Amino acid sequence: MPKEIFVFGDIELGGGTLTDDFIADKTLGQVFHSFVSKKHSVDLILNGDTFDFLKCPYIDQSGKITYPRHITAQISLAKLNLMYKFHHRVFNALKEFAQQKNHRIFFIIGNHDHDLFFPQIQHHICSLLKSQNNILFQMAYNEHELHIEHGHQYDFLNKINHRKEFMNYQGQKILNIPWVSFGLISNFMTLKEEHPFLERIKPLPLLFSHHQAVASKVSWKTIEYFSKSVFYYPLRYCFDPTYVFPKWLFREFYRRVKNRHWDVDKIVNVFKRKKRHILHKNKIYIFGHIHEKYIEEQDGWVIIHPDTWRDEYTFNTQSGLLIPKVKRYVHIQVLQNKLKWNFVDQPIKRKPLRYEDVILNEFKYLKVAQKAENSLR
Repeated sequence: MPKEIFVFGDIELGGGTLTDDFIADKTLGQVFHSFVSKKHSVDLILNGDTFDFLKCPYIDQSGKITYPRHITAQISLAKLNLMYKFHHRVFNALKEFAQQKNHRIFFIIGNHDHDLFFPQIQHHICSLLKSQNNILFQMAYNEHELHIEHGHQYDFLNKINHRKEFMNYQGQKILNIPWVSFGLISNFMTLKEEHPFLERIKPLPLLFSHHQAVASKVSWKTIEYFSKSVFYYPLRYCFDPTYVFPKWLFREFYRRVKNRHWDVDKIVNVFKRKKRHILHKNKIYIFGHIHEKYIEEQDGWVIIHPDTWRDEYTFNTQSGLLIPKVKRYVHIQVLQNKLKWNFVDQPIKRKPLRYEDVILNEFKYLKVAQKAENSLR
């Protein structure tokens, strides 16, 4: 009996707030549920950024909403419970899958769910899915000449220090996330709440060319945070490790401000350069992180990006329409010593949206998209 492997990337389950860009609960839940009846060996690989801890707010007992820099296990647990509350359909499907013999779930850690390093988070996920031995948390999957990882370790702005996953601050263990991530949660979440739909429109440089006001806000917020990180925060927060500024960022900061480039850079070239001597070690490489479909085949190996499962749109400037992106995953069959792979696309039945309508009332079209997605199938 062949073994099957299913790979999903960048699902980004959020907390059901304005910063939550995942709306495909019904579709994804049905896809996961379709794997439950398989009796043979099945590995379900959730390839990083399965959870969007980074943009999920922390809501304390009084109802106050914040985006803390000092992320403890308690804060991460509160965020996870918020995700479970709003995306229980997905969690329930994963729970059914995990109950089956010969089924395994791999949570690959990405830059948006660094919180998975907390043992308390891992234990709570196993508890929610009512399974223990067949749920694994790893930085990469390496079996059957197949290598799967999120890919942020080849993006120097978002890579994490895997040898130092936590820091100590005032007697507490907190996450050691990248400087860019600290900046995002401290300075840009109010902008995300103000323009919750626009960040879903890709590519971002094209969006910014049509929406100069938002482009200017992003640039000025970035300049302000960068300046304070260099001249103010080291003095004001000299004993706070989350405000330590990496000096190597100067050149990259200048390049991005000059070009108004705030999207994630491609990682394939970096990966191939660093791993060129061992590329033939595996037959298939699958990455996430980059929200685009990508395939490159060479001399016996293939590199694949399957894109994202969060709600995103391709901006067609000629028609002025926002085209909902296709959701897809990678299906791999392990046949003795052979690997057979293919993309599985989920049909898109939603209608495109007019860009001019969306920018006039982003909050209205968040609800329009949510309603349309949940009415599918």
